[in-house]
Amino acid sequence: MRDYSPKRRTALVLTGSGASGAYHAGVLRALDESGVKVDLVVGSGVGNVAAAFAAIAGGSKLYGPGGFWDGAGWSSLYRLQPALRIALLLLATAFGVFLFPVGLALLAGLLFPLVLIVDVVAPGLPSRLIEGLWAAPAVLRAPYLAALAVPVFALSVLAVVHVLFGWLRSGRRLAEAFETPLDARPARKRLSEALWEVARGSAISADAPAEAELGRRFVSLLAENLGQPGFRELILRVTDLETGDVLPFVLLHDAARAAFASTRARGPRSRLEGIPGAVDLREPAHDSLLFDAVITGLLPPLVAPVRRVSFPKGGIFAGETHRLTDATLAPGCGISEAVAAGAEQVIVASGSPHSASPPPRRRGPRAAADGMLATLERQALEEDVRGAERTSRIVESLGHRMDDGSRAWQDPATGRVYRDLPVYVIRPDRRAFGPLELDGARDPATEVLETPEDLLEQGYRDAYRMFVEPVVGAVPEPRRRGAREEGIETQPVEL
Repeated sequence: MRDYSPKRRTALVLTGSGASGAYHAGVLRALDESGVKVDLVVGSGVGNVAAAFAAIAGGSKLYGPGGFWDGAGWSSLYRLQPALRIALLLLATAFGVFLFPVGLALLAGLLFPLVLIVDVVAPGLPSRLIEGLWAAPAVLRAPYLAALAVPVFALSVLAVVHVLFGWLRSGRRLAEAFETPLDARPARKRLSEALWEVARGSAISADAPAEAELGRRFVSLLAENLGQPGFRELILRVTDLETGDVLPFVLLHDAARAAFASTRARGPRSRLEGIPGAVDLREPAHDSLLFDAVITGLLPPLVAPVRRVSFPKGGIFAGETHRLTDATLAPGCGISEAVAAGAEQVIVASGSPHSASPPPRRRGPRAAADGMLATLERQALEEDVRGAERTSRIVESLGHRMDDGSRAWQDPATGRVYRDLPVYVIRPDRRAFGPLELDGARDPATEVLETPEDLLEQGYRDAYRMFVEPVVGAVPEPRRRGAREEGIETQPVEL
């Protein structure tokens, strides 16, 4: 396998879900700080968030003070659905009213010794007070029953109104309101504000525009500045639940776009326009879909609601509405998309640890979803890395040496040309909490509370330890040609 070279086309693949996004931010900070050249950024799952910032030189708004991951937690990204919050409040009120007499009885039991003392000091006084209290139930019966019934009645009315409103708005889509108890609007707001800080350019308004307009501004900025320092080509992977496969959103140079389309073509004589099975963000009316692709990284499957996207007419899925979600559900982590876009070497950053360890939380629905996401994240990463290593071994054994020193092999069945591909993986040795532990967790071994901020710092250190120092630091400096090598004759100097 060839050694790393900054002259080759380099892709950065960011893959994972949930809290792994903080690890991506730390890795990106180290790569930016050390000046590693990256030509293409591929996001998968929550990696879409870091990929979007990395593509437009906005890494500081991701990992810096006040950035997206600064202080991010479960409550800042997700909340219960509004109707569910109101329902829980009404139920709590009704339960509190129901327990009110029980509280009074407990209070009377606690005050009984004091009543005995008062009876010793003032004989007969407690008896007269208790005789007055016997009349209280008859007086308070009606208000108590009303206070108990009002929250239950309000809850019933709320349920009927919620169902009726959903049916009137769209009877066929009524079930969408019951897909998940969580609301991802805080995550959407936080992401749109952070992206707008980078993409707004000279715009005066500090308020983020509508999500479609934000996507247009982002794509316009990136397309106009491709090739400039800090601006990189972009591929965002999402899972399309309608097709059951990965749907890439791409913004590439013309040459890379042609190579990507050729790789994904349905056959050698395919005459289909555009990129088969992918969304080209540079196509008319498709730039508004950029935010839809990025936000899926913050919509973990089984936890957050899916993203429903209506595709514009005249392109892929013309006029259809598809459900998009985190790419962790689909196979692969993005290496194949990077290779299809012409990458000659790939850096992979994943929050999935080398050695899996039992998570601190192993009971409850969130723990079950957390375990499934962690398993899918690990399988997607290791499957793609093994596939790249297997292809490199085939090329090394059967391929021919090219003029640039690399080796290539053409598959006789498909005619596709494969090259040896150096893959550098940055991942933690161990990790104390899972993808959905956005508030952190206490490490069972050390009893230390670890948070996403700690994971960001770990990604920063791992990037230096596993890639910057051993790989980039090992690249020899370009040799300067001496005067004799340049053909210049030198004369001895007499002292």
